[in-house]
Amino acid sequence: MTITATEQRFSRRTFLKGTAALVVAIGAPRLLDPRGALGAINPLMPPLGYLPHEDPVGVGPVSVDPGQIDSWLAILSDGTVVMKTGKVELGQGTVTATKQLVADELDVPFERIKHIQGDTWHTVDQGYTAGSQSTGAETGPSGVRQAAAEARAVLLSLASARLGVPVSALTVADGVVSGGGKSVSYAELVGGKPFGAPVTGKATPKPYTAYKVVGTSVPRDTVPEVVFGKFTYAQDVKLPGMVHARVVRPPTLDSKLVRIRGFEGKPPADFLQTVVRHNYVAVVARSEWGAIQAANQLKVDWDVAPLPDFATYHDAMLTMGPSQNQVIQDSKFTSGLDVDAVLAATPAAKRVTATYKWPLQMHGSMGTSAATAIVDNTRQVATVWSSTQGVYQLRQCLATALGFPVQNVHVIYTEGSGCYGLNKADDVALDAAMISQAVGKPVRVQYDRADEHRWENYGNPYTITIDAAFDDSSGTAKLSAWKRDAWTSNRGGRPGPPANMASGILMGFPETPFTPSTTTTPTQPLNFVDGSNSAPSYLVPAARLTNHTVQLPFLTGPLRSPSRIQNTFANESMIDELAYAAGVDPVQFRLQNLNDERLITVIRTAAQMANWQPRPAASKLGTGRYRTGRGIAAMWYEGALGRNAAVVQVTVDTKTGKVTVDHVWSAQDCGPAINPDGMRLQAEGCVMQGISRALIEELKWTPDGITSSDWVKYPVIRFEAMPAFDFQIIDRKDQPAVGAGEVLITNMPAAIGNAIFDATGKRLRQVPFTPARVRAALASTA
Repeated sequence: MTITATEQRFSRRTFLKGTAALVVAIGAPRLLDPRGALGAINPLMPPLGYLPHEDPVGVGPVSVDPGQIDSWLAILSDGTVVMKTGKVELGQGTVTATKQLVADELDVPFERIKHIQGDTWHTVDQGYTAGSQSTGAETGPSGVRQAAAEARAVLLSLASARLGVPVSALTVADGVVSGGGKSVSYAELVGGKPFGAPVTGKATPKPYTAYKVVGTSVPRDTVPEVVFGKFTYAQDVKLPGMVHARVVRPPTLDSKLVRIRGFEGKPPADFLQTVVRHNYVAVVARSEWGAIQAANQLKVDWDVAPLPDFATYHDAMLTMGPSQNQVIQDSKFTSGLDVDAVLAATPAAKRVTATYKWPLQMHGSMGTSAATAIVDNTRQVATVWSSTQGVYQLRQCLATALGFPVQNVHVIYTEGSGCYGLNKADDVALDAAMISQAVGKPVRVQYDRADEHRWENYGNPYTITIDAAFDDSSGTAKLSAWKRDAWTSNRGGRPGPPANMASGILMGFPETPFTPSTTTTPTQPLNFVDGSNSAPSYLVPAARLTNHTVQLPFLTGPLRSPSRIQNTFANESMIDELAYAAGVDPVQFRLQNLNDERLITVIRTAAQMANWQPRPAASKLGTGRYRTGRGIAAMWYEGALGRNAAVVQVTVDTKTGKVTVDHVWSAQDCGPAINPDGMRLQAEGCVMQGISRALIEELKWTPDGITSSDWVKYPVIRFEAMPAFDFQIIDRKDQPAVGAGEVLITNMPAAIGNAIFDATGKRLRQVPFTPARVRAALASTA
């Protein structure tokens, strides 16, 4: 029998029977019996499956309406405030910062605020937790801050009626409203009851200058559990009757399944079955070790689709075939200036042309991805525990794959091992759900290290050629032309179509067709810093920026500062090259080509912190083995978010080619600092990951498959490589708050490359700056 979305009436008793009744996750009360745990936190919005007499709506699925205060906040009978957010904690402190906002708006102690995050039955769809957008989303007109301001207005109105005192005469402290010698607590006003009021948009949040908790370094309240091993991650979710599965991967993404030859001899003792769908093969066992053994021992024949030549793929992207071509900016359509004509009229001494190359890089999460799912085919209901960055987006993807009504798929965010982009959290959730549907049991899937490394949606490779010029006829070197062509590869992406991910492709779900196209009309006005930082953050009268996208046989997707770090590496390297060609100090060259005062301020601040001395030309090579240099990079992230400048000091060992980052000075403006220590911790992470990606990270392969399968073949930076770090927050309480998670990392590779040039006089234009590439540059006569 097929049950349509409008006909569904689910019995909680039947639901619990169908899902083995109990979720057991030691150390995570939120993941115990959903009725007990979720009901205790938020009794106002029962999850799908309550009995009719327990369900105040009476229709099964409960809509989470962003236009209602109750979808954002609840006050329990003991005065606890429950904050509900669609943005999730990925290790960056987002939830803590948001709870600080609620504490200040409602005048309640921070410790009294609990939260629910990323749950399709209980939280609003706020999109992905990505792109340094969480702070802006939560502090904006459609976020938790606004909902808290609305809730405060309702509470004061109720208190005014209760106390017989005008709202203007009321004060609030620790969740107690006072006035006229009388008082009433929030719990007495609405505790255990819904607000029943809309988010009108008329309530005005407090100014940042009035906040007391915001602006302080409140520690994340989960840290003790993490430190003492009590925190429950996605890897720890357990269900009664749960089985374990592993995917048997082909050598390359586009390989075809020829046949499954089975096991040589007996299968592992607790092996249960093999699941096959199109080119997808998985094994199921009673234990994880049994699944590991079965995956290793199962004999499968593949028709291998070879990978392109590793040594030449950057150049091959320019000629490999059909592409999608898009003109982003072109001054010919705005000011009438033709960049080709300006460049042709520029003397060679005032013009620089260079090509910059960025490799495929991986997220390399320290822990491998895992997910748990239980799928009831009879009732077409699924529950999935996942460390996804977008529970609603994953829900849609899983509903498509399972063939279920979307509201029947319940996705519960459960923190994983970090991601900074699109790692395998969504892919493994698709695995768990589809295998559970096939075997009719709760299924847990965890990848091994090779799965995580070899089957990622990698950060996009880039080949970027920039032809730029300056004009110093007025006595000041000013940018005059900027022509940029960027070639990249793009295949797959975040959840949506199941085939955005490797498992979906192997399962045979259709990929979105790659359609060659050309858009010649520019999509952005001149001197607009677009969302991918394709344009430099400087004033250029004549410019044309063009993107060319092809398809390599790798999946790609967001990796911390996606496309922004690649584009900024090229842009800020070129700005440095132009400064030296003009004989102008790199800091001064940047300042005289800017009109954004906030970006000017961060550059000046970082330079002052580093005691920057004018550098009109690269340092002489000298005779010493170890040479020290300094470089700078600056940008306005996405042209709408944080501004950052970073000065980096490096030491280059000219014998081995090893580059060591000794010191980083950085100034950053992200509007008001919600949690200063949290911002600094994000900056420290940016420094470390930026060094790692600039110096050593590069995906490698042969025609037969990816070889970067472990930490030896894909090394990442170690903690002992952390340089001295000075960080200055420019706290602007009169500006909107924006995220800080991807700002500083965006500048690191360019600043390091510019510092290498300052130390050696040699310009490295291909990341990573490995010892071999440094030695080759030092040996060259160019």
